[in-house]
Amino acid sequence: MNLSRSCPRRFTAPFALALLLASAGMAAAQQATPGWTQTTAKELAAQCHASDPTKRASCLGYITGVYDLQFAPTPPQGVCPPPNLNPENLTAVVVSYIDTHEDGPAPNAIAQSVVRFFPCLTQEQRRR
Repeated sequence: MNLSRSCPRRFTAPFALALLLASAGMAAAQQATPGWTQTTAKELAAQCHASDPTKRASCLGYITGVYDLQFAPTPPQGVCPPPNLNPENLTAVVVSYIDTHEDGPAPNAIAQSVVRFFPCLTQEQRRR
């Protein structure tokens, strides 16, 4: 069924606006969920440095999940991760960053570490 023929354009915009407002309301309701707190960079660092392999695996999974959400498959402009980047190397980069930047939410620290460690270089910068 071709919606462009069965649904006049004058109904499409109000419907889209209503859908957007409804989803914004649901997002606001989800943010107020009692008992949920965002993982901090300090908490993530503790998991990554733990001797328990389960906690280290949780660290790796958390970091790669945030990376997948924010940077894969196409990183934002100015971010150029190496083509051979793997979860273990990514985790090492992030952990080295959060060891000195433990304040704030873990997703922000992950994003900042990727942006700082993997900037796009010009041809001239690569030659140096």
